[in-house]
Amino acid sequence: MGLMLLICIINKNDMEFTKAYNDLKKIFSLDKEVVSVDNSNIEIYSIPFKSTSKLTVPSNGIDEQVYYQQTIATNDEAITENMVFKYPVFVPKTNKTYSNAIILLHGLNEKSWLKYLPWAYYLTEKTNRPVILFPISFHMNRCPESWANPRSMMPLLSNRQKIKEVDMSTFANVSLSQRLSDEPLRFFTSGRQSAEDIINLLESIKRGDHPFLAQDAKIDFFSYSIGAFLSEVMFLSNPKDLLSDSRLFMFCGGALFSEMYGTSRLIMDSHAYSNLRKYYLNEFIAELKVKTPFSEYIKKNSLGRAFFSMIAPENLKSFREETLYRLRNQIKIISLKNDKVIPSNYIEETFAGVKNKVKHMIDVLDFPFEYSHETPFPILTNPNYVQVDQCFERVFRPAVEFLK
Repeated sequence: MGLMLLICIINKNDMEFTKAYNDLKKIFSLDKEVVSVDNSNIEIYSIPFKSTSKLTVPSNGIDEQVYYQQTIATNDEAITENMVFKYPVFVPKTNKTYSNAIILLHGLNEKSWLKYLPWAYYLTEKTNRPVILFPISFHMNRCPESWANPRSMMPLLSNRQKIKEVDMSTFANVSLSQRLSDEPLRFFTSGRQSAEDIINLLESIKRGDHPFLAQDAKIDFFSYSIGAFLSEVMFLSNPKDLLSDSRLFMFCGGALFSEMYGTSRLIMDSHAYSNLRKYYLNEFIAELKVKTPFSEYIKKNSLGRAFFSMIAPENLKSFREETLYRLRNQIKIISLKNDKVIPSNYIEETFAGVKNKVKHMIDVLDFPFEYSHETPFPILTNPNYVQVDQCFERVFRPAVEFLK
């Protein structure tokens, strides 16, 4: 495909990713206003945020669902954790306000920041810029703790496993699987709320209201997995021209919705994934042919149009390809050869009209150890951890070079 295949090699000067993970895991807490990282010039702050975005589209919204033994709230707006929460910010220890920062967006169905702590630490250390870890709606600390509790999820899981031919239904994915099966539209409404929350954050930064950032500070993005999809939608729509000068580095992401494969023990089960594809590749398209407040939002709102264009290849193809070409110098992508969830060849196809004109816009990496989309950098307790550390550098060093 004309792309560079990179194999990791060991370099003794690389960051000790595994050690950083283990050290940060011991000290990280959103309950503390600030946590100092030992032997570094970095502090981790917890910043409060209140979402003012409405969860429902401009129509009747999502019908309430009655869940098995009430293990999941019956009304999205009743989940207070999603509306008022904290987000962590990694900040270099200085008294100055910064004119640049990075927003880091995570993957689908994640409920812990631990995986991303060394990611944020590295980006902060090497760019000398604050890194904001912003949670997607109903993810991380924006969902009830019970959703990550195996005991709480047991009744729901037992009930769900009775579904004929359901595959990969687990404690880890049952809450998301049930919610998306009951109402696939939640994939859109959650994404819309997340985008609007980020827009509000960007506007507050532009006004000079953020504690660590100067007025009109430039904000770039490091986005992974579904966070990359969300970022693409936002960059395509460029709401209020807030992203005109921003850069986007995507890792394990960038493909259209139709080319993602979400069935995973850590993401969603086969039944939920099948329902999600059926809705967005068939029923969703049919709904847009009828004039309703919802269809008008998708057709006329910039976020709605951008979202629609990222669903399938034929959707607003000219708009998507022309806009991505215009953004060619603002986007850099690294994918993984063995990624089964968002395969590298489908990321290439999304950018087919651009990548041949921009050298090294997309790089494909392969690692000399067992990895996956969900766990690109496994935490190992044997000597092979050195290879993981090196491969982490192979992803994050180009990210720093691009974003710095």
